[in-house]
Amino acid sequence: MTLPATGRPHMVAAFVHRADLGLRSGRAALVLCVCAVTLGAGWALKAGCLAPWDGRQYRTLCYNDIQPLYTGRAIDRGVFPYIHGELVRGELTGGAIEYPVLTGTFMWASGSLASDADGYLKVSALLLAPFGLLTASLLAGMSGWRGLLWAAAPALALYGFHNWDLLVVAAVVGAAWAHGRGHPLWGAGLLGLGGALKLYPLLFVVPLVLDEWRRSRRRGVQAALVAVTTVVAANAPFFAQNPGGWWATYRFQSLRTADFNTVWAWSWPSAGADVINALTTALIVASCLALLVWGWTITRGAPGFPWLQVSAASLAAFLLWNKVHSPQFVLWLLPFFALLRVRLRWWAVYSVVDLVLYVGIFRWFYDFAYLGLDVTLAKVALISAVWARAVLLAMLIVVFMRAPATVAPPGVAQLSQSSRPMRKVTEVGSESSARA
Repeated sequence: MTLPATGRPHMVAAFVHRADLGLRSGRAALVLCVCAVTLGAGWALKAGCLAPWDGRQYRTLCYNDIQPLYTGRAIDRGVFPYIHGELVRGELTGGAIEYPVLTGTFMWASGSLASDADGYLKVSALLLAPFGLLTASLLAGMSGWRGLLWAAAPALALYGFHNWDLLVVAAVVGAAWAHGRGHPLWGAGLLGLGGALKLYPLLFVVPLVLDEWRRSRRRGVQAALVAVTTVVAANAPFFAQNPGGWWATYRFQSLRTADFNTVWAWSWPSAGADVINALTTALIVASCLALLVWGWTITRGAPGFPWLQVSAASLAAFLLWNKVHSPQFVLWLLPFFALLRVRLRWWAVYSVVDLVLYVGIFRWFYDFAYLGLDVTLAKVALISAVWARAVLLAMLIVVFMRAPATVAPPGVAQLSQSSRPMRKVTEVGSESSARA
């Protein structure tokens, strides 16, 4: 039997469509499997601390913030965070926590399922792992094989169960996914949710709002209102109960001097908190404003705004200038290596520098606290990696601004990677989706 000629194109199209769906499903499954293996390796690393802390947490590199904060933030006593908290002589007490309200609430809730610090680490890892897998799934859906830059990242093994950052990373990636599917208000809401977990997603609200504003001023205003309303709704109950306990989080951070993990600690160690606060705030604000103007100017006339590029570059600037740079902050940056088409060597070099930094930090802690040694190979590695990372972050600001996104709704402005990237604008519609 011979099929009519008019039916053949439809059959071919259907076959291609099914094959494409199968490829996408297989790719997503592989990315998820790789992510599960990486998280498993991360657990194996941190499980080395399931014993009395006698220096092994630094010597074997299993240190994490989860176990010490179980008692350090009264989670072991079931104290609900913020409501009775306060800052006393620079110390958080009575349930005050150094993180925004949703992270603190998660810490408290997971603590109710544990009876000691070791159990708390186990419960926390079990509850955090799905957020790492969700991030991998969303990135695979948006960026294809580039999702492996999250799923197979050494940093995911090092920091997945180091702190609670998998929560906020999932919120940010969820916002990118919602925006890419044409639901920017959901994206704005998720960024607001992220801002109630850790503050950095609030850097991305203005770029997203500008993207909507360019295509519809009404939608731009709506996106801004959704993001602000979400942040306020998450924080308001805690603020209403105890403004001092809520504010203790931010007052505690303001009193901190430059972290050893930043260039400030090694270039200007004598700077006081007030001076370093003013300087770093000015540099971060100036950098973010400059990037917004840059993105707006070079895409003038386009119906959208390159919000992912500006968000990634703003985050790089924030990490470059901030007075605190906890090791797990690299998790914040990782998704942008997948969401933007940057060359793989940037991811590889950043991963190597971060690994050297991780080993340097905790081996130096061990050398200093348990061996009484200061200037060691570990300290040299730490300082060298801090400066190398700073150089990389400065370069990544430009790299991110030049990179096209792997996913974007029709009509969104993208920056070209041509020899004159600062001047050329490419309109991306269905063609960009096909390339992704």
